[in-house]
Amino acid sequence: MISRIAGLVVGTAAILAAAAGPSLAAPATPEAVTPACLAALNRPCAWQQASGSGSGIVGSARVYAADDQLTMLRVEVKIQRAWGSPWETVVSTTMIRSGTIQLSTPSVVTEYRTVVCATGGPAVSAEEQITTCTR
Repeated sequence: MISRIAGLVVGTAAILAAAAGPSLAAPATPEAVTPACLAALNRPCAWQQASGSGSGIVGSARVYAADDQLTMLRVEVKIQRAWGSPWETVVSTTMIRSGTIQLSTPSVVTEYRTVVCATGGPAVSAEEQITTCTR
């Protein structure tokens, strides 16, 4: 029983380390590391990673869409200056084009807590756009 629990703990630690992504690994360029996003139509997937220089973070996102659908994707890096204070957007980037989009923000160097949010979906229908954020 103890060996099964130890195996579960080691396996869980490996999964958590993999999920932590490049912030714990060597610095990477924004295109070099892409997490496995669920292939859900019009539901953006957001992540953050170390910038190519390693001195900051880059916010990235992807939204899957039909090839002929006009799609919008906005990626924002937000900071929180103090616990409980509002999140402030420090950098964002937006793209509108037909089909699936993957997009990254410029690098941000900060000592504050960060979160990356992505809003995406059909460009012609704001009601159908979805926002997701990292944790």
